[in-house]
Amino acid sequence: MRPVISREMRDINRTCILEYMRLRGKVSRTAIAKDLGLSLSSVVRITDELMEERLICLQGEYEFSGGRRRPLIELDAQLNVVVSIVVGGQKAMAALCSITGQILESHVLKDHHKKGEDCVELICSLANDMVAHAKGKIIRGISIGVPGIVLNGDKVMAAPAVGLDNICLAERLSPYFDCPVLVENDVNLEALGESWFGCEQNVSNLVYIHIGTLLGMGIVQDRCIFRGAHHGAGELGYLIFSRDELKREYPQYGALETRLSGYGLQSSATRFARDGETISPLMLFQYAQERVPWAVELIDDFQNRLAMVLVAISTLLDPEVIVLGGGVMESAKACLPEIRRMLKGKTPNPIHIERSELGKTAGILGGCASVLHHTMSYSQIKDMI
Repeated sequence: MRPVISREMRDINRTCILEYMRLRGKVSRTAIAKDLGLSLSSVVRITDELMEERLICLQGEYEFSGGRRRPLIELDAQLNVVVSIVVGGQKAMAALCSITGQILESHVLKDHHKKGEDCVELICSLANDMVAHAKGKIIRGISIGVPGIVLNGDKVMAAPAVGLDNICLAERLSPYFDCPVLVENDVNLEALGESWFGCEQNVSNLVYIHIGTLLGMGIVQDRCIFRGAHHGAGELGYLIFSRDELKREYPQYGALETRLSGYGLQSSATRFARDGETISPLMLFQYAQERVPWAVELIDDFQNRLAMVLVAISTLLDPEVIVLGGGVMESAKACLPEIRRMLKGKTPNPIHIERSELGKTAGILGGCASVLHHTMSYSQIKDMI
């Protein structure tokens, strides 16, 4: 144990003020002091520092109370921006975001297939494109989301979908930009984006499950990404639910990933396809709605496995909400009422699930949140607001 030193306490108060302003918009210093239980002198001192850093500005309006005019302040979203990039095996998206989560410019590549050094060049090119749109603004940082294990915001240990293994990606790119560069797992960024800007942005504990071509999970505990001892927390695809699965090894895709992901659903449907036909997850769900027997059986299995996963997550992590996203979940939205019914009475606490409202922008907005965490002296504390 150790005491909290004055600098740390000041960082905590600064974080509380930044979060309060992010969530409330324009506000007076007096309201900040009252609602957060801080002295007005402390609020004035911290907000003056934030003005010097050009993070906040006078809004131009006043609040009237007892005949006194109190100037309103707000985060300077016009001046402060973040470049956020998410790259996958086929698709990539880059965006210029304000620090309050508005996407100002964006660019999507739908079929790039870049790997290794070609992928690094692609990321650099996308970042330069967004930087060019930020003339006259302060770029607080560049976030890069990749589908793999990332250490310390820099080293990509393994990201086979983009051919990046054992590469210090942030270190490689930093010399080309006059701002911090941060690298993170893409699903962790999606979880952070849902926590900061999604339908449940005021919760401290959230789990995000991405069911797309592959399967992933991001965990936000006490408003921070939970990574695990080996930075592998959330590798949901390796869960096992039967004795037969326990007898096998899974060198590439995990047991659950072969059944619950888009890749798994498409592979399972292939044995029922006519010659040369490819059955996408969307087609599979449509066949199930038309009551095609084999499709109904596969979707029943999908629903059962997803319900078991949700029970396991709720039991182990007890999140306030589990957010479901990804392309497969977009196709599977009609399954949610049945899945919710299946979850009733299975755990001591109700299991709260929601479908992502951010969709494909969750990782981009998570990149914005990640930069703010790392570059604006955010303190990691529980139940700040």
